[in-house]
Amino acid sequence: MINIKEENIGTNEINIRSEAYLNSNITLDIYGSNNRISIETPHKCTSLYIRLTGNNHLSIKNNCVFFGQSIQLLAPGTLSIGNSCSFNGHSVIHMHETATIAIGNGCLFGSQVSISSSHVHKILDLTTGERLNPPGDIEIENHVWLSEGANLWGGARIGHDSVVGKDVYVSKAFPSNCVIAGVPARVIREGITWAF
Repeated sequence: MINIKEENIGTNEINIRSEAYLNSNITLDIYGSNNRISIETPHKCTSLYIRLTGNNHLSIKNNCVFFGQSIQLLAPGTLSIGNSCSFNGHSVIHMHETATIAIGNGCLFGSQVSISSSHVHKILDLTTGERLNPPGDIEIENHVWLSEGANLWGGARIGHDSVVGKDVYVSKAFPSNCVIAGVPARVIREGITWAF
């Protein structure tokens, strides 16, 4: 079942494959205008909540798996989720400040993963007033595994075929084919890939 609540009916572009209505449990709360939503056919979707607030672009490709995800785009921006991504257990994607969040094909997400374009509250330098924790884009390339409790923040970029360890906090770029772990996050092994 797909439940759609649209605040400004007719001011948004909503494209959901008819097959998605047969095997999905999706709630869409659409506020504001100029939202563009494209949802192809999930492999399985037991629970997915999506909230858009205006000038958001959301694309979810084919064959994804969702088990209790919350997607909240609370500022103008873009979220794309590639083909065959699996979200296992509750996880959240937040966009509190304008950004682009791009997730490639074949990615795996453990439970309690959090992806957020910003920390919402500003940390400022006392002398200059410069913001020390600005929002930023997030890119997760193809075939990345985010383990349980991983946190990705604005500025995070994970190269393809990499693994992000349990409870790791990432806010910068990391290369492909590596294991990222520790506090602070660092590459602990290179030259790897992973399989289901």
